[in-house]
Amino acid sequence: MRFLLAYAATAIALSPLPAALAEADGHDPDFDMAAIMGHVEFLSDDLLEGRAAGTRGYEIAARYVATSLRRYGLQPGGKDGSFYQRFDLVEGRLAPESAEMSIDSANGSKRLETVDDFLVGGSYVDETTDVTAPLAFVGHGITAPELDHDDYAGLDVEGRILVMFSGAPSTFSHDQRAYYSTRDAKFPNAVERGAVGLLVVQTPEWYRKYEWDNLVRAYAFSGMRWSGQDGRIKGVYPQLRFGAALSREGLQKILQGSGVQPQGLYDQVDNGIAGGRLLEGTLTFRRRSEQSGSQGINVAAILPGADPDLRDEFVAITAHLDHIGIGPERDGDGIYNGAYDNAMGVAIMLEVARAMSEPGARPARSVLFLALDAEEKGLLGSDYFAEYPLVPMERIVANVNLDMPLFIYPLADVVAFGAEHSSLEAHVERAAAAAGLKLSPDPMPEEVLFIRSDQYPFVKQGVPAVFFVTGFTSSDPSINGGDIWRDFLRTHYHQPSDQIDLPFHDGSVVAFTLANYFLIQSIADDPVRPTWNRGDFFGDLFGGTR
Repeated sequence: MRFLLAYAATAIALSPLPAALAEADGHDPDFDMAAIMGHVEFLSDDLLEGRAAGTRGYEIAARYVATSLRRYGLQPGGKDGSFYQRFDLVEGRLAPESAEMSIDSANGSKRLETVDDFLVGGSYVDETTDVTAPLAFVGHGITAPELDHDDYAGLDVEGRILVMFSGAPSTFSHDQRAYYSTRDAKFPNAVERGAVGLLVVQTPEWYRKYEWDNLVRAYAFSGMRWSGQDGRIKGVYPQLRFGAALSREGLQKILQGSGVQPQGLYDQVDNGIAGGRLLEGTLTFRRRSEQSGSQGINVAAILPGADPDLRDEFVAITAHLDHIGIGPERDGDGIYNGAYDNAMGVAIMLEVARAMSEPGARPARSVLFLALDAEEKGLLGSDYFAEYPLVPMERIVANVNLDMPLFIYPLADVVAFGAEHSSLEAHVERAAAAAGLKLSPDPMPEEVLFIRSDQYPFVKQGVPAVFFVTGFTSSDPSINGGDIWRDFLRTHYHQPSDQIDLPFHDGSVVAFTLANYFLIQSIADDPVRPTWNRGDFFGDLFGGTR
């Protein structure tokens, strides 16, 4: 059964479509709700065992997406005429009960307990890790001269294990905070200064929203990195012998005998004050690790553009296909199905591909559809594509990313993380209005979501991008969509309960799909390439790479 969104048609009738969208009005997109939910149901079925990167379940999912795109008549976007971009993954697993940590200070020796005091994964390169070194506290671990912020000012930390807080100061602007929260900003900084290990403490802000158990569950799954065509393992810093998460109790033990109180450090980061200090005591850390290899798979398909002058340029639409697999059981269920995260995003991408491939609907520019692997392991599939693109990166004019849109309530608005950085904002505004939806600002700026999904590797290559999600506003005034969103994050996000028996509001699914269709079409039909806004933080930082 097909649905054409009635209230979208009403919105279109009330205000004329922009030229780019009006041209497509002769071919009204007619979205198939049954097809969307059929994709979600298959991709989140227990038989796929959570679609974890490097598993048979994920490969089945990749085959399903590739055959669907082939059925719609799209061209293979991978190597050698295939729909696949394959790449090497390296998994680092911690040998059971092998992690040991202790602190020696003027108060004697104290052992830290795994899970309660610290969490650590396996190494990607070393079978054994054995480090004994003095400590230093370095705030957030950030050096930002343009902001007059240097957590290393006056400190010699060579040969030391660093204690640092996650994230970035709340006194930074939203964009600056997003960038300086990343591993890309923090880890090379520590390496350059000669650090040998990291102990990362969650900020008070984080603890006000989440519990330590959230991290405990995350560390139950082994980590991964990708290995490049030159054999290097991306994102691994051998000089840093280990990195571990430290709980509040663990921090208390680390600081005993140092004359430093944990509350003083919490107050420092809460107030955005830069700086660090050397700490008394010597920390010893040991572990054993096992490494193994597997294959990552990005699925790529191309819908050639209709305009011979523009078809060599691409709009890339991305959605990660992987989830987190099999893990600790909750209520007797250990399969983390990922129905919303992100079978739904992939399903919407497939339905947009089907609609755009129909006669008369093809946009001027080509559209590159990418179902990406290993997002849950750290944006690995998109990061690999960004370094080894299947089409020249300078020909990708924009990226639209779909990740975990929620349809638990009747939808009234959408959010486009990152739209404010470029001329894409105008396209988003028009597309949302054409679908009968309001465009709302980022409702969770403290989460710095613009750098936490697959659009960010495109941004680092200078490509203007938006991360398109459902908003917090319900069309039913009796429903608080924000509360429902936050409840999903608390109770279903990265849990076995994210599965097909959750509510899915049909009209909202179709509205959001329509908004995506119009957004991609608007960008692809515009003769002018999207540009970064003058003076934009990310545009100035990365735009020169193009």
